[in-house]
Amino acid sequence: MDGTVEDFARDLQIALAQRQVVAAYQPQVDVSDGTVVGVEALARWKHPRQGDIPPDVFVDVAQRSGLLPLLTARIISDVTAEYIPGCTIDVAVNVSATQLEDPALYDLFDGAFATGRCDPNTLIVEVTESHSIDHPERVAAPLEALAAAGVTISVDDFGTGHSSFSRVESLHARELKLDRSLVQADDRSREVAQIISEAHKRGIRVVGEGVENRNQFDRLAVAGCDRAQGYWIARPQPAKSLLSWYRNRRSGG
Repeated sequence: MDGTVEDFARDLQIALAQRQVVAAYQPQVDVSDGTVVGVEALARWKHPRQGDIPPDVFVDVAQRSGLLPLLTARIISDVTAEYIPGCTIDVAVNVSATQLEDPALYDLFDGAFATGRCDPNTLIVEVTESHSIDHPERVAAPLEALAAAGVTISVDDFGTGHSSFSRVESLHARELKLDRSLVQADDRSREVAQIISEAHKRGIRVVGEGVENRNQFDRLAVAGCDRAQGYWIARPQPAKSLLSWYRNRRSGG
């Protein structure tokens, strides 16, 4: 990344206003039979001078510069615009734990539902675990309302940071995503199996992310994992490309 953080933050603000930042969608499959069951909407930015900027870089800048709400709004706007009414697979969007205390976030979701182009029953809100929630009491009721509307709350990066089953349940989450460090480690299969078993006892669905080869996928299958995503399955891609990929996969191509 060239220039100062301030310069980069200014470029990001311009990029968000000019729709240079767009959503790319990475498929999730049912581990038991390979059926496509959902996609995760991920932010992608092609800088006019520096090319593709790694998401972890610009998301960090957005966090530090106060642009994260704009970034989240940009992705939700894309998801709403590109959503196909009647779609039966899930669409997941990422929300930082720090954003959960902002009432404007819930207005964004209400607005998306009001358009009729985003079905709460196929929406997953993934809460990223990089930051703790400073005021849990402020987020409990809004998250409960989202869950009551049919939205699935998911806890991302489980197995790192602040994650625990008590935290998952306090957020009204019905899904957790195993961190890629667990999925990709050859020597943590027992730990993964224990997490999945405990989650299932609590009625919580488990997604393994960061699957990069067949062995990792097979380990998730043996452990009883519900869903999986990663480069071995498919890379994030624009909506039009995703639709072609999806149709081709369903036709057995």
